[in-house]
Amino acid sequence: MTGAALFRQIETLAAAGLGGALVWLAGVPGAWLSGAMMATAFLTMAGRGAAVTGVLRHAALALAGMAIGAGVTPQMLDTFAHYPASLALMAVSLAATTAGSTLFILAVSNWSRATALFASVPGALSYVLATAPDAGADVARVAVTQLVRIFVLIALIPIAFGGAAGASGGAPVGPIDSPAWILGILALGVPLGLVLERVGLSAGMLFGAMLVAGVLHGGGYAPGRLPDVVQIVGQVLIGAWSGSRFAQLDFALLRSALAPSFGSLAIGSGLSLAFAALTSFALGLPIAETALAFAPGGLEAMTLLAFTLGLDPLYVGSHHLARFIALSLAMPIVVRLILGRRA
Repeated sequence: MTGAALFRQIETLAAAGLGGALVWLAGVPGAWLSGAMMATAFLTMAGRGAAVTGVLRHAALALAGMAIGAGVTPQMLDTFAHYPASLALMAVSLAATTAGSTLFILAVSNWSRATALFASVPGALSYVLATAPDAGADVARVAVTQLVRIFVLIALIPIAFGGAAGASGGAPVGPIDSPAWILGILALGVPLGLVLERVGLSAGMLFGAMLVAGVLHGGGYAPGRLPDVVQIVGQVLIGAWSGSRFAQLDFALLRSALAPSFGSLAIGSGLSLAFAALTSFALGLPIAETALAFAPGGLEAMTLLAFTLGLDPLYVGSHHLARFIALSLAMPIVVRLILGRRA
């Protein structure tokens, strides 16, 4: 890495840390994650900073996964009984939000059907951006719409649901894991995460570290929770990585895509919230948890945000992982049906 590239990385991380600190001082739940992402996004859109490197991304996911897994308790595992019915309702919500957002974009813009469809898919950003070009979609407009959705959700969800969730910004007070335990979890979780990513699992590093930490803490082997500083570093790095994905966008393109982006976001979020409320009522789950599980955001950020808000990250994470898998399997079929044989 050249000196200039290293400086840009440092600049990005400094902006992320400063943004997280300022939002934390304002008393907003989930501050370190949302503040870091917002500050980095504005920095990169202004032509400064740089995309977070793969090494830092893996470090962010490993720390975030370890923090989430360290909060696992036997009581949390009891909610698995609610998952099948909740996942089924989420699948219906996924189809409804994608269809509603696509129809809106087609009605208010001259975007192609392919662009409108891929811009409307809730979550699975990496998969969407990887497959959109082959379907003939305008990748720039798709990226703007998808990133605006993630930006708004991470910025506003802590404000909307932080009080309802009773967020404390992390795990409850208690014993803290020793450095030996932390290194041991990473020694097992990082290789597992690399294997999961090698077989194609999105955010495999997060789930590898989360699985190891969850087994050790849920089984009563590890003594407590992660130090606050480790949790904060993980949140800041995730925020920096999310925000740095705005680097390829410009303000002119953003302005032209505002109406389709925010309109589709409003429709998708409204439909998702309606299904979340139905799930909450039918299964007796907290509305803040179902709303975050059904929110059309990114897997990594939504799972970590659940943790920082004091919600059940296993419930939220399982739904976003299921959404990613469902989209990966269904999109080739949907594209062929909607866009025709050529796509």
